[in-house]
Amino acid sequence: MLSFLLIFLIFLAILGGGFLIGTEIYAGIIAAPYLGTPRKKIRRALKLASLKPGERFYDLGSGDGRALIIATKEFQAQAVGFELWYLLYLWSKVSIFLHRCPKGTRAYWKNFYRVDISKADVIFCFLTPKAYRHLGEKFNGELKSGTRVITFSSPLGFWEPQQVITFPDKIKLFFYLKK
Repeated sequence: MLSFLLIFLIFLAILGGGFLIGTEIYAGIIAAPYLGTPRKKIRRALKLASLKPGERFYDLGSGDGRALIIATKEFQAQAVGFELWYLLYLWSKVSIFLHRCPKGTRAYWKNFYRVDISKADVIFCFLTPKAYRHLGEKFNGELKSGTRVITFSSPLGFWEPQQVITFPDKIKLFFYLKK
């Protein structure tokens, strides 16, 4: 499975090298460079958010789709991810397919600043502090009361976290509840 994915990605890189690198740079500037979140920490984040079956889980900057896969396969949530780096978006689409995720599991090649996130029950993001600063107005305007937000590594900066978990490697999870 992994070898097929690697060959597929190499093929895409050869065909669209400049385009693919351009989307990587753009995504890194406006949101965050790609640093895959460890699966164990994703699971801990989703438990912290009390993600329940059938709830809508949104991953802003969904990268390779691993949080989407865990949310659907282990928590039976309806998972939606938004990724700007085209190669990672394609990787996540293939990975979702190969993991046989339910049809409701979706990855979109979109700028999450420009999508409607009002239907989310839980939002997960691993972005830069600069990116979080730009989400304040969006979260305050679009999220319904009771929406749970988990950030990995950095705080939002515009809400007070309800809980902070520090892992042995000093990485932190920040849990928020929209009032």
